[in-house]
Amino acid sequence: MDSSAPRSVSPSGWPRAGAILLAACFVGYAFFLARHSASYASGSDASGYFNSARLLDEGRFEATPRVPFGRQHTEFGLMTFQPLGFIIAEDVARMAPTYPTGLPLHLVVAARIAGWRHAATAVNLFAALGTALVFLALARRLGLTLGWTAAGLLLLGLSPLVLFTALQPMSDLLALLWSLTALYAALRSREDWRWSLLAGLATALAVLVRPTNGLLVLPIAVALGGDYRRYLGLTLGGLPGAVFFLYYNWRVYGSPLTTGYGDVTTAFRMGYAPHNLAHFARWIPTLLSPLVVAALATPWVPAARRRELAVLGLWAALLIGFYAFYFHSGETWWYLRFILPAFPALLLAALVAGQGLWSRLPSPLWSRAVLAAVLVFAAAWQVRLNRSLEVLAIPANEATYLHAADWAKEHLPPEAALCCMQVSGAFYYYTEFLLIRWDQIREARRTELFTTLQLEERPVYAVLYEYERADAFARLGGQWRQIATVGQATFWQLEPPPATP
Repeated sequence: MDSSAPRSVSPSGWPRAGAILLAACFVGYAFFLARHSASYASGSDASGYFNSARLLDEGRFEATPRVPFGRQHTEFGLMTFQPLGFIIAEDVARMAPTYPTGLPLHLVVAARIAGWRHAATAVNLFAALGTALVFLALARRLGLTLGWTAAGLLLLGLSPLVLFTALQPMSDLLALLWSLTALYAALRSREDWRWSLLAGLATALAVLVRPTNGLLVLPIAVALGGDYRRYLGLTLGGLPGAVFFLYYNWRVYGSPLTTGYGDVTTAFRMGYAPHNLAHFARWIPTLLSPLVVAALATPWVPAARRRELAVLGLWAALLIGFYAFYFHSGETWWYLRFILPAFPALLLAALVAGQGLWSRLPSPLWSRAVLAAVLVFAAAWQVRLNRSLEVLAIPANEATYLHAADWAKEHLPPEAALCCMQVSGAFYYYTEFLLIRWDQIREARRTELFTTLQLEERPVYAVLYEYERADAFARLGGQWRQIATVGQATFWQLEPPPATP
C-alpha cells in the first residue's frame, strides 16, 4: 500500500471522514433539541407569540378581551381584562399583540407542518440548524479547518444562551439566523449580485423578528460595495417584508414606524453603559468560553484582516454598542440574548486568530495536540456551564402552564372567573375562561367587580405563582381556600361572604 496516497477529501476540501462525523453531530444535535424543547404558550413572551400566531393564522391582527356580560372593558381598570402579551385599546374593546410578527409568522408555517403542539420546536430546530449551517459556510469562507470549525460549532451550539433560546418559544435564535444569513448573502453578492436578493429577504425577516435588526443596514452596505445591482437586489428581496412591517404597524398601532413596544426611549440611557459593558465583559467569555478572548488578537493576525471579519465585526460592535445603553441588558446572564446575533462574529474572529497562531507551532504533532485540547476544553466548558445554570430545567418549568390550563378546564366550571397574572397569557391561549388581572384592578371598583361576578353566578378562583401570592391576596381581599397545586401554579377559590343574619 502506498502510504503517501492522499486521504479521501470531501467536496468542501475537508477530510471526508471528518465531514461525515460533523454531519452525524448535526443529526444528534437535532434529536437533542427536539427531546428537550418546550413548545408551550407559557409566560408573557411565549404566550404573546402564540396568541399572535393564532390571530395571524385566522387572518386577524387583533383579539377581543373577555369581559362580564354587559360591562365595558375599561370600567374596572384599563388592563383588568388584558392578558400578558397584549396591549388593550382604551376607546374600543380590542387587544393587539405586544410582540413583533416575525416569530408568530414562523409559528404559523411550522404549525401547518408539525401542528400547533410542536410548532415552536420545529421553528427552533430550523433556527438552530440553519444558524449552524450558515456559521459553517462562513467558516469555510474564512479558511478555517474542519477542526477549528468544529470547535466553533461546539462553543456556539452548546452555549447556555443558545440552548436557553432554543428550548422555548423565543425570537432570539431566529434573530441570529436571519441576521447572519443576511450578512453571509451580502458578502456572497460580490461574486454574484443575485445573492443580494437573499440578503434583502433575510434582512426583512430579521427586522420582522426584531426591529432593532435594522442596524444591519450599515454592515450590509459595507459588504455590498458599490455595485448598484446589489442594492437593487437587496431592495427587491426585502420589499415584501418591509411593506408588511409598515402595513401591520399602521393597522395595529396607528403608525408605520410604531411597534407594540411603544415608546422605549426611557429604557435607553448613557448611564446604563458602564454597568452593561462590564456585564457583557464578564458573561461573553463565560457563555462562549474564555477562548473567545482570542478575538482581541485579530489586528495582529494577517489571516484575520479580511472583509468578512470587518463586516461581522462592525455588526457585533453596532449591536453591542446599541444594547449597552438599554436598561435590561445588564440584569442577568440570559439578557445577553439581545446581543446573541453578535456571538458568531466574535467566535469566528477568535477562531481565525487561534488558527493563525496555531499554524506557527513548530510541528504538526504540536498543532494536532493543541487543536485536540481546544475541542475537549470547549465541550467540557459548555457541559459544566449548562449544568450550573440549569438550562435543561426549562421544559419542566414551561410545562406548568399547559398542565395548569388542562387542570382548570377539567375541574373548574366553564363560567368561572379566574384572577391571575403570570398565567394570563397562557390561559387566554389554552382556555375560554373569563380572566381578571389581579394586578390591574382599580381599587375603587374592586367591590363592584366582585358583586358583578356574583350576580352573574360566576364562581371566582385565582391561579397564582408563589412569588405573586401575597400581593394578589392583599389586592383582592376576601377569604381564599387552596384547592390544588399544578407544578408551580396554585389554585385558590374565593369563599362566599358569611350570610347576613
